[in-house]
Amino acid sequence: MPFKISTFVFWSGVYNAGLALLLLFPPLYRAVGLNICTPICGWLLAGFLAYTCVALVYASRDLPRLATLVYWEALLRFITAFILIPAGLLGDIGRIAAIMGVGDIMIGFAYIFGLRREFGLSHRELLRVLTG
Repeated sequence: MPFKISTFVFWSGVYNAGLALLLLFPPLYRAVGLNICTPICGWLLAGFLAYTCVALVYASRDLPRLATLVYWEALLRFITAFILIPAGLLGDIGRIAAIMGVGDIMIGFAYIFGLRREFGLSHRELLRVLTG
C-alpha cells in the first residue's frame, strides 16, 4: 500500500487525541512511565495536543490547501523532541518521554518529506503563511 500523506496526517492527529486523553488522567500517564510534576501541567499539555489534533484532522481533509499547517506542525514536533529526549534521558520525566520524542522526530520528517513529495512544493512554499 503506497504512503499517502493525508492519511498519515489524519492518523497522527488521532494519535495526538489519544495522548491528550492520556494526559488528562495522572494514574494513566504514571502507569505508562510518565512522571509529570503536577496534574495541571498534564492538563495544559493535553489542551495543546487536543488543539493540534483538531488542526491535523482538519488539514488532512484539504491537504493541498492546508499543507502549511502540517509543515509548521512538523517544526513543533522537532521542538518537542528537543525538549522530551533530554528530559526523558537525563531528567525525571521518564524514559518513555525520550521514546516519544524520537517518535516526534520521525513523524516530523514524514510530514516534511511526504508533503514535499506528494505536492512538489519547496520548503519555502511550505513555510509561507496561509493565503487561501
